[in-house]
Amino acid sequence: MSDSLSKALSAVTEALSNPPSPVNINLGTAFQLLGAMDKLRVMLEPPNLAVLNLSLAPYALSATRVAQGMGVFNAFVRANGTKDLTLEELDAKTKGDRQLLFRIMRHLCACDIFTLVEGTKYRPSQLALQLADGSPVGDCVKHFYLNMRVTSFLNEYLEERNYANPVDATDTPFQYAHRTKENPFEWLARHPADQAAFNSVMTMNRKLIETEWYETFPVEEKLQVSADRTVLVDIGGGIGHDLSLLKQHFPQLPGKLVVQDLPGVIKDIREPLPDGVEAVVYNMFDPQPLKGAKAYYLRTVLHDWPDKQAIEVLRRIREAMVEDSILLVNELNMAGSNPSRIQTAIDQDMMEAFSSLERTEEEWRALLNKGGFDVVKVWKPAVKGMVELALYEAVPKP
Repeated sequence: MSDSLSKALSAVTEALSNPPSPVNINLGTAFQLLGAMDKLRVMLEPPNLAVLNLSLAPYALSATRVAQGMGVFNAFVRANGTKDLTLEELDAKTKGDRQLLFRIMRHLCACDIFTLVEGTKYRPSQLALQLADGSPVGDCVKHFYLNMRVTSFLNEYLEERNYANPVDATDTPFQYAHRTKENPFEWLARHPADQAAFNSVMTMNRKLIETEWYETFPVEEKLQVSADRTVLVDIGGGIGHDLSLLKQHFPQLPGKLVVQDLPGVIKDIREPLPDGVEAVVYNMFDPQPLKGAKAYYLRTVLHDWPDKQAIEVLRRIREAMVEDSILLVNELNMAGSNPSRIQTAIDQDMMEAFSSLERTEEEWRALLNKGGFDVVKVWKPAVKGMVELALYEAVPKP
């Protein structure tokens, strides 16, 4: 073993023997270390092992989804996450066949989601305790298990089209896999459980960043309006997380805050929204009913659509604006070179679901320009998280 690898092994072994408390971990440092470890793993991993890890990766997701369906994670949460359970105890608390349960748990232990202790008891990891029903982390598994059905048909879809890059929102891998003409939002509206998981997962991108948009953007300076005016319309804003956090951060911000989304999303709002925040059903391809707001805001909405549909959304917003209105577009900036695996995977997800894409800063500027807007400034966080969400401030072209 080379001297550098010996030092790396010693450093990792020492870190594992005296791990820091999760509350004391700096995310920026953690991301850097994880990136370095990934590069070291790629350097050390022989090709036959690398291809096996690549090929077998979907089985961890499918086993986790089956464990959710059987009630495995719920059982450990009901035990307050402090009790190790034997196979017999877990079998009594879950659905299905005991032999199947054993095989699923064996694989989840191999994936470090559980640990077998004392030879007979299963101990949940912190991840396992977050995979129960009702958790955004657990809903993420459900959502991407659904997406995996689309991924499994991607090559057939592309092969039939001579491997042309998908750019048509009416002809997507999602529609091909599900044998439907509906787009994903229309399809989800008819599948309440999948819709609920999607709504939950849409709150998770906040976990991937270290700085919220309103911590960088001068809210109080830019969004001063009279009390009877709509200060910000959050188009496609899900179940209202962004506006709730904005109101919490700026409780004295004057004017009304409005979140708009499709009926199945607005119906899924369980917690009361803060005073001054209103939820309205709206399809962003229809004429915008709220005219003359100070700001129209889109967070990770336009990346769902190819240019043709995205420009139509921008046109609807532009029609509703008045002289001092501004547009705020909060989106992931795809790195121009060496993007992360998360970025490229999200880009493929957009391609499969919507025939869309993740855009670079140059592509975002070009899209907004084609939609009739001039970019005033791009607001970027001082500290980058796992992904970079930039805020594009734009105004209508003269």
